[in-house]
Amino acid sequence: MKKFYLLFLMFSITASANVDTIAVFSESVKANFKKYVSLSNKAYNKKNYQKAERLFDSLVNNSLKGTHFDDFSFKRLGKSRIQLSKIEKPILLITYSSWCIMGKGEIPALNQLANEYREKMKIVVVFWNKKRDMKKLAKKFDKDIIVCYAHDSEYKDLKTISYLKKTFGFPTSYLIDENMELVDIQKNFVKPENKMNMKNSLDFYYHKFNSGLTSLIVNDGFDNTRMVGN
Repeated sequence: MKKFYLLFLMFSITASANVDTIAVFSESVKANFKKYVSLSNKAYNKKNYQKAERLFDSLVNNSLKGTHFDDFSFKRLGKSRIQLSKIEKPILLITYSSWCIMGKGEIPALNQLANEYREKMKIVVVFWNKKRDMKKLAKKFDKDIIVCYAHDSEYKDLKTISYLKKTFGFPTSYLIDENMELVDIQKNFVKPENKMNMKNSLDFYYHKFNSGLTSLIVNDGFDNTRMVGN
């Protein structure tokens, strides 16, 4: 009996230690982003764009995937602030700015996906704007999409802006599972030509976003012992 109790105690201590060592997204960004920027800038200065892309992939895959995403909160039009942890579903979080030109099929594709995945996940769109600057554009999104905004002038938005806007820019997609673990980060992809018709543009964005949503929904989780800086 004593042997069983000892084994149980050792397992409990180990499990508790593993929980305590799960890296928080913002902490991992703080520990790794400065070095990434330095190396990335050198690559861009030498016009070595492939190396710059590899550096970003390495940052995401080796230091950020599997971290616990911060419980950021955002302002909504005509509603109270929402915290990501309150959604309790996998989340596709996309950041934009109202002055950033979106593809003609981008919002329709998101609206379609929001309807198709209504029961399985939630799409959250955040504009780095004041309310007046994004209000008109926000009306184009489906009711199943949570449209929010954040701005440097709002004290409660400063942490969010520091770790999302001022690091990864926009548009950027964050795939977060129902346990608030980061599944992936996808930077803005190459947009189709402006001359592309609506149908082809919608197909382009639909498949781009859907590929990420598929991995998000079937995600089995990551190693909970990931350490900051690994």
